[in-house]
Amino acid sequence: MFAMLGGRLSLHIFSRKEKAGATAWISTSAIREQERMILMKFFNEIHSAVPLFEKERFIRLYDSCAVRRDLIVTMAAVTAKILGPIDTWSSFDLDLCLNSLLASPPLREGSDGVQTDLDSFRQECLLAYYDFHQFPGASSCMRIARLTRKAYAVGLHQIENPGLCSAFQPKTETEDVIEDWRYVWWCVYCFDSYSNISAGTPFIVDEESINTALPRRPFNQDVVSPWTVSSPKVFLPDGPSELWEIAQKSTSYGDLSGFNIHIVTATMLRNAGAVLRLRSEKGPGRHRARIADLKRSLASLRLALPPRYLNPTRNVLKSEVPPDHHVRLTNILHLHMARIMLCLPGGLSAGEEEWMEDWQQTLEASLDIVRVVEQWDSQFSAHVDPAICFIVFLALAILNLHRRSSIDESSELATTISQSETILMLFLEHFSSLWTLPKFLARVYRDWQAVHTHRLTPARIEAILNHIKPPLHPKFGRTYRDTIEQHTSAPIAGPDLALGGDLWNPEEMLIFTL
Repeated sequence: MFAMLGGRLSLHIFSRKEKAGATAWISTSAIREQERMILMKFFNEIHSAVPLFEKERFIRLYDSCAVRRDLIVTMAAVTAKILGPIDTWSSFDLDLCLNSLLASPPLREGSDGVQTDLDSFRQECLLAYYDFHQFPGASSCMRIARLTRKAYAVGLHQIENPGLCSAFQPKTETEDVIEDWRYVWWCVYCFDSYSNISAGTPFIVDEESINTALPRRPFNQDVVSPWTVSSPKVFLPDGPSELWEIAQKSTSYGDLSGFNIHIVTATMLRNAGAVLRLRSEKGPGRHRARIADLKRSLASLRLALPPRYLNPTRNVLKSEVPPDHHVRLTNILHLHMARIMLCLPGGLSAGEEEWMEDWQQTLEASLDIVRVVEQWDSQFSAHVDPAICFIVFLALAILNLHRRSSIDESSELATTISQSETILMLFLEHFSSLWTLPKFLARVYRDWQAVHTHRLTPARIEAILNHIKPPLHPKFGRTYRDTIEQHTSAPIAGPDLALGGDLWNPEEMLIFTL
């Protein structure tokens, strides 16, 4: 437990035998005011990326010592690690604390086999968020998968159906706590989305199985919202064709930075990511009708958003504050990435004109991503989910292929593309000061770019696109050496990038050649 011990934050780990077996218990000591300061930093700079709490109510519970200690330790440790070390907590102790938290059994089961404690779910959500972005790989993806299965087991996907939800007692629980559970579910939904898109694996969450309303309470506690328990509930539709309606309903109160819009844009990206995965698994050209429907759904969603929503500049005249601006930029990036995925050419056999039209749209969407990144202020990077670095990585790859295609190297467009690549790389480098994931992506791209400079024909580009795999796929970059990029001879990920031994084996990434 935190206690007064000379004003220095130290860590002690010991074991204690209980009925369930040996359990690692973490005990820390610190001045309580310092602990509270760290928690306030969490809410001010990190909470919007993983909105699991209602700030004022949480602080009241914390002040009355009604919050689980392991949750507080997790919040403090993650905050200190992301935002930088603090004088009273050494880097060694901090890493030891986080490693111990990550190694502890996730969501330990009770006697009935199901753990339904809200704080336990919140803690596991924070650890999954941290683990995935700090140690991207098989284990962190499996952590998210286990968390998602556990959420299903207690019925978080059926919160509005008391007969199928066992996480709480609806007749005795307050609406505020039920709303907390909704936020837990939708955070898990987002984790499931980007972890599986980045690994090229099927989603665990089935959208049609969800009977949990979108949150009504704004995650930004500074936003004045008229939400009440009697406010109408809004549900995610079974298919993407109706997402535009949800976007309109979610913005009807004027809260343009709300978590619901984030869920809507993430859902559009999920559907586009599923098509990209099927393209790799079954080949291009087999899902033309589905892609056409998704393009129309994306167009409808974009048009349903409020005026200027897709304008990446901050809306100063509407008093948009920088943190909310960056949340909105994240949602815009979702839509641009979805467009790239849906516009990847299906094959030259369908006609060169159609192929070229789709290929040009990927360039347009990639440059749109650059325009969003140009508005980025790195001091607010901790406010958003670093999974957006996957979007920047894809845009980098597409821009590189365009620059190496039939574009005149001395043209203005070639110069624009080259400058855009530089901007996107600098974006990844800024994020690298906070997380390992962007550091890994930047290293992969930089090393690949250094050895692949030759020109590409449309046929070669098509072959590359037909074998494209996301960065966390277990065979990422392994299948193209002999058939596409025969100039590669050097590995791109050496031992110095071993991220705690849990990243995909570097041998699986020896030849990243999109």
